[in-house]
Amino acid sequence: MILLAIDTATECCSAALWVNGKMYSRSSVQPRLHAELILPFIDELLDEAHIQKSIIKGLIVAQGPGAFTGVRIGVAVAQGIALALDIPVVAVSNLKALAFSAYKQLNTTDEKTILVATDARMKEVYWTDYLICGSNIKSLSDEKVGSAQDIDLSKIDAYIGSGFSVYPELIEFANKLQMPYETNAYSQAQDMILMVKDDFIDKAEDISLIEPIYLREP
Repeated sequence: MILLAIDTATECCSAALWVNGKMYSRSSVQPRLHAELILPFIDELLDEAHIQKSIIKGLIVAQGPGAFTGVRIGVAVAQGIALALDIPVVAVSNLKALAFSAYKQLNTTDEKTILVATDARMKEVYWTDYLICGSNIKSLSDEKVGSAQDIDLSKIDAYIGSGFSVYPELIEFANKLQMPYETNAYSQAQDMILMVKDDFIDKAEDISLIEPIYLREP
């Protein structure tokens, strides 16, 4: 199956292309340049894979939470591609993609509770936690935006997100529980493909049903 994924919701702009088992990807941390980067990234991936855009069978888009402008750019680009190619779409939470990345890097098949907390500015974080075992990812709480002081850290096996490098409460926790990977990380389009490729058809929706996740009022 040929799948395209795009993520412009955070400071990192990324795109990935899955072509019958082979991954192609682009990624760059250049805030405020996502509108200029994402379409050239897609063209580069198509050129590298030697395929035409018209044979893409499905699209994956990051739906937030993240910067208002970034989330809107990604959803708008997804709308344009999905309508032009008449293909289904799967929307993926940026927090969920980070949790998947952390679990993948733990290199385990054991059940783990993973907390994701990313810097939301204004002295707040976007955060939630997941119970992950193999390919099964279960949300333990709703995605929230709020103070790092309000996060329950008592039952966490692992964590990831920029919040652990910004807010004192999370930095103190991170110093006590070191992770074997870089925790100050961004969600990546290639992880979103790996998350959904095996059951893409079951999860896919029409682009008209895709809603961005802001958590704050735009």
